[in-house]
Amino acid sequence: MSKGPSLFKRLLLGFLCVMLPVWLGLLTIFIVEQRQSSNDMETGWMRLDADKVLASVRSMANQPDAIREAAENIERLQSAYYLSTGMEHQYRVQVWRSGTPIYTSHDLPLTAPAVTKDGTVSMPGVAAWNYWIARDPASGLIVRIAQRNGPKVLSSSILSFYFLPLIVCFPFLMIPAWFVTRHGLRPLGAIIQQIEARSGSELSALAASPYVELSPLVESVNKLLDRLSQRLLREKEFLADAAHELKTPLAIIQLNSDALLRANDAARRQAAHTGLGEGLARATHTVHQLMALARSEADATTDAAQPLDLAELLRDRMVQVVQLALRRGIEIELQAPESCVLNLHRESMASLIDNLLDNAIKYSPQDSRVSVSLKLRTNEHGVQLCVSDAGPGIPTALRRKVFERFSRVPGQDQSGSGLGLAIAELAAQRNGATIVLETGSDGIGLLARVEFDIQA
Repeated sequence: MSKGPSLFKRLLLGFLCVMLPVWLGLLTIFIVEQRQSSNDMETGWMRLDADKVLASVRSMANQPDAIREAAENIERLQSAYYLSTGMEHQYRVQVWRSGTPIYTSHDLPLTAPAVTKDGTVSMPGVAAWNYWIARDPASGLIVRIAQRNGPKVLSSSILSFYFLPLIVCFPFLMIPAWFVTRHGLRPLGAIIQQIEARSGSELSALAASPYVELSPLVESVNKLLDRLSQRLLREKEFLADAAHELKTPLAIIQLNSDALLRANDAARRQAAHTGLGEGLARATHTVHQLMALARSEADATTDAAQPLDLAELLRDRMVQVVQLALRRGIEIELQAPESCVLNLHRESMASLIDNLLDNAIKYSPQDSRVSVSLKLRTNEHGVQLCVSDAGPGIPTALRRKVFERFSRVPGQDQSGSGLGLAIAELAAQRNGATIVLETGSDGIGLLARVEFDIQA
């Protein structure tokens, strides 16, 4: 098994990434609430302590020394209590009477209280301290209980109260997530097993998946299997066609080579040599046509079309066949605009033009004319390429059949593989065009019309 990223681990990590922020968010809420509760409790304790101190010293209003001793004892006892609970000593006491300080803790700032007309006490505070004030109007005593501000450190008991349940529950949450993820990935594992159980020659479609998430994957795999099946079928057909078509020229080569070896005079050797050359030419032409057919079929899944000047390509391909036409005394006439740019595939278009021109020259009689035209059909938003000859033409009943592989019109003397029009049709489809065969002008010859849809 190859090592690499795990989809199972990725899903578990996704669960973890969702659960962890939720857990941290809850913890933050708990801590904030605990701090607020702690502040409220501190205020309540200071109020209670201030009332207790005031009640303890009220009867000693005229005895400052007794008040100081009582306040000092209370502060010491309260500090001892804080130390026993593990908290830092922050408890401070001040006692005032009629604006005169009687007792104050050593580090608590001394600020005089002010009594307003309505009887409330205004006592300036210090930013570093929280305090509560209790007042006895009858005796004029004012008690101030203060605690220093600072970071509230949560005790171990509070931390364990909030952290421990979440830490204990976390593994128990991941175990169900593990089972759910494992169970959820089973359909994907079933598809993998279905593919692995197949032989190399089995390319039938996979069974459709009932799950919406897996249906696109199964459809994509089935499309790939279909393309592979079609490609293998084309390769088998190509091999069968190549074997069938090469039998005749190879047999001709074999017979003429044997005749060349047995020939006793120059005439027979010349005849055998000529036959050998014809056989080689026919075999070479067949091989070239088969390769062109294979390229045309493969082109359907390759690069996208690019802007191409069809008029320039047409003139270039006509130059290639001029010598062949001149040897037979055939005149080639071209009517085309200076430029005609369309989105086309150059190689397949060159193959289409070559085959149409080759057929027109091959089947035209000597000293005749082949007419080629490229026209823009403005009203119908299309471009039309026409190639017409003065040959025997093709009967209407056979005009569809001649586009099949190795199909030839009966009774023709010219040699050929029967692949030219099949290649041309594949090339036309590749470029979004159609080929139509009609009778030539004045009822003579054949007119091959290729129509391109500009909008397409």
